[in-house]
Amino acid sequence: MPDTRRPRRKTPVDHDPRALREARIRAGLRQKDLAEQLNVAQSVLSEAETGKRGLSPAVRKRLAQFLGCDPITFAPVGAAV
Repeated sequence: MPDTRRPRRKTPVDHDPRALREARIRAGLRQKDLAEQLNVAQSVLSEAETGKRGLSPAVRKRLAQFLGCDPITFAPVGAAV
């Protein structure tokens, strides 16, 4: 029987995953802790840090505000902002 489930849609990667992970670690936070602060699932952060999914503009904005940095911090290298 064929698989009739629709594939999960994920937001394309629109940030630098490495910068996201480094900022979280510098802040001394676990993925779980940051996810709670951003009101997202821990798996969202995990996939964002590995480049498997993007982040919505609202989550990127909350992320930058919570970590006390400019949203440009997470922009991909060479991206126009």
